[in-house]
Amino acid sequence: MADLSAGREELRSRVRDEAVPPGATVLLRGGPDTVSLLRSHARRTHRLYCLDGRGVWGVSTFAALDADGPTSREGILGGRLATYAFVHATTVTAALDAGFELLPTFRRPHYTVRLAEDTTEEVARLLAVLGTPEDNPYNRGGESPSGKG
Repeated sequence: MADLSAGREELRSRVRDEAVPPGATVLLRGGPDTVSLLRSHARRTHRLYCLDGRGVWGVSTFAALDADGPTSREGILGGRLATYAFVHATTVTAALDAGFELLPTFRRPHYTVRLAEDTTEEVARLLAVLGTPEDNPYNRGGESPSGKG
């Protein structure tokens, strides 16, 4: 197999030793997203990182891992996602049932949703799993950034 890692950081070193959370755990992502925006984020991940020496496509989410505090649903919405007027919310079960892998990457509660490829069909499947964006009741005003959410 060809080594596709040239110039990319190995993501494995950023994967936490943490089990995938229970199925009812909520995954949050700043929005609103589109197929085009999700694809650009997946491609950015692919451009910057490899996983075990191979290319990887993925998008950022945050898992509501605790009932209270900064890693709770409210903590994430009012903290890391406070600049987003809209957010997408889904469950771990929905993502796994759709065939996506969840990698506990970077700092807790960040998870990378791994895509098999960056095709329109694959990205559209992810967008369907993320669902319709909802208002972020903890939004602190301003426009939602176009960066990772």
